[in-house]
Amino acid sequence: MHPAPFVAAALRPAGRNAILPAASGVKGKFVNNVLRFGNGPDGQPDFAADRDSGMAVIAFVSSAGGTGRTMLAAHIAAQAGRAGDGPVAVLDADPKGSLWDWWSRRQGKGGAPSCADRAAAGKLDEALARLSGQGARLCLIDTPAGDADALAPVADSADLIVIPADADADGAKEASALGRALAGRATIAFVINARSHAGEQQGNLTSRLAAGGGWPAGMVRHADAYAASMTAGRTVIETHPDIYAAQDIAELWANLRGILVAG
Repeated sequence: MHPAPFVAAALRPAGRNAILPAASGVKGKFVNNVLRFGNGPDGQPDFAADRDSGMAVIAFVSSAGGTGRTMLAAHIAAQAGRAGDGPVAVLDADPKGSLWDWWSRRQGKGGAPSCADRAAAGKLDEALARLSGQGARLCLIDTPAGDADALAPVADSADLIVIPADADADGAKEASALGRALAGRATIAFVINARSHAGEQQGNLTSRLAAGGGWPAGMVRHADAYAASMTAGRTVIETHPDIYAAQDIAELWANLRGILVAG
């Protein structure tokens, strides 16, 4: 798949105000300007229907550590399940094993993801096949930080690559460069992670990311609740459902799944 154009109409804040252009033949409709999935005959979301494995794969990658890959993978997995877009799996390709540890702490507490696995970044195919065999319709991959060469095998296994960018000019520049390097291997989307209280205006950052040739998926704002919830094997969606962080995650998944359908 080729990355979708970073169109001027999409240079708006994510969520209800985001404009995600629909590709021809997409099954879905715009609701509050976000492309929603239709349902197949079996009642499952149709976003995996045209994939050989029957499972869509989203990988979170970046060239530097601390950009929020694990946090985003965990929270999007939980939100996708909550939105009815499962069964959801997570795959930890980072030797640190933070996503796997979160999933292990989550056992017995209910909610997505329903299954998990671990594999080296260059040996994902067998793990993905196992997760698909367990009935997963969507898999979220956490990865170690790396350059484009190191991350190429991940990109080749994914339908959508999500690149978190720090909310500053340097972070946007790094993310944009990685997006350009991985273009053509999978669809590219960028997320602004405002993990500190300081940062540039979202419009400025989104414009900087435009050079990466991918989709603007949105922004997540700083919240201490992310780390606190994950320590307990939970997410802010469950521990703090009424704060803005939960809304940011819900809107981010709505945008990512629209991008996944549009391809």
